[in-house]
Amino acid sequence: VICDVDTSTAMPGLFVAGEDAGGVHGANRLGGNGVANSTVFGGVAGTAMARFAQVNGHIAPDMGVVEAAIDAALQPVGGRRGDLNAIRERLCDLMWQDAGVIRNRDRLQRALAGLGDLGAEHGETGVGGDDLRFNLTWHDWLNLDSLISVSRAIVRAALARENSRGAHYREDCPEAGDLQTSRYTVVYTGDDGLTAASAPVDFSIVAPGDSLLS
Repeated sequence: VICDVDTSTAMPGLFVAGEDAGGVHGANRLGGNGVANSTVFGGVAGTAMARFAQVNGHIAPDMGVVEAAIDAALQPVGGRRGDLNAIRERLCDLMWQDAGVIRNRDRLQRALAGLGDLGAEHGETGVGGDDLRFNLTWHDWLNLDSLISVSRAIVRAALARENSRGAHYREDCPEAGDLQTSRYTVVYTGDDGLTAASAPVDFSIVAPGDSLLS
């Protein structure tokens, strides 16, 4: 999620830090950087959220949004059971083969079509019964829903970026492109579904080729 330096986002009242925060470490975000994201920006987020709460007080939730989220989560309950493990395995294979280390447009387009098929099959798969207490099958269904959504975002972003930066490599677009006019990828959900766009990188602190060291 894109956030400002105080961890605030475009949605008032939503703050983000740690593994969910985007843009702090650039193209090659290493796993260990999550510690810095969590500790440094976690502290920043706590301060910013307290200040926001003091100024704005309690804000009532949009119950329409809440009810829509509940309905979406309960979609598979009581439906005919399916093989969620098989869908998840096919998802892993598809992403590895068509959206893995070396990418190109044809394979990414094939991945997008395959994700559409998996998403449709997943949506038609139920978890049986109506008792949700310790219902691990329901948890698996929800987790798989998130996995498919994230996979779609990855593929959309990879298709939109027609150059090779960081861990993203397109064999049909192997050049890194002009670093001075770098843009970062933004994936968002709108009325017409998932969309990938881009925005310019702000080099106000240090530009490509420059150094903060004197």
